[in-house]
Amino acid sequence: MNGFPAREIRSYARRERPLGDAAKAARERLWGRLAIADHEWHRLGEGSREVVLDIGFGDGESLLTLAAGDSARDYVGVEVYRAGLVKVLRGIEQAGLANVRVIEADVQVLLRQIPDGRIGAVQVFFPDPWPKTRHHKRRLVQSPFLREVARILRPGGVLHMATDWAPYADAMLEAASSVPALTLGEEGRGARPWTRFERRGLRLGQAARDLRFTKRGGAT
Repeated sequence: MNGFPAREIRSYARRERPLGDAAKAARERLWGRLAIADHEWHRLGEGSREVVLDIGFGDGESLLTLAAGDSARDYVGVEVYRAGLVKVLRGIEQAGLANVRVIEADVQVLLRQIPDGRIGAVQVFFPDPWPKTRHHKRRLVQSPFLREVARILRPGGVLHMATDWAPYADAMLEAASSVPALTLGEEGRGARPWTRFERRGLRLGQAARDLRFTKRGGAT
């Protein structure tokens, strides 16, 4: 109405303390070697090695564990919270991992830069459920997001999502039903490791639910 484009609704809210001196030093030392700059995003998946895109990796526990046990694939973690990014940078260095890189970005922006059919797998573990009804519009996993994920996945590629908020799992399934390229497979955690976050949720009676989808061959 006012001539300006509608502002994209973010699925996250920045609530983080400034980095301490040690974290700043680690970021400065490791960033150029282990992070992927925005002008390189369009090259993701162009090589022969399969790429796993981990969206919103938090403290990076799952990302680092999975990458350490899967040296045949390259893992790219996407996060907006700088403390988590620094923790993963340190984890990569300490474990000597050669198959993990990070991106600091709003994933909605990143996905638009990735060409069709480039990514072997996408994992979204425990995204913010935004439980209040008035905040549901801020949830990451909605139909437009899933259409973009389906577009960048290779035929046969896998989307693995996990949440311990039952209504969000139902919403994920409903959103995925509007994306014909995604086929629901068997539910189950597969190789996804247990995390401290998940164990704490179990103690509170919040069992996680894993949803795995496969991209149909030839679909977009």
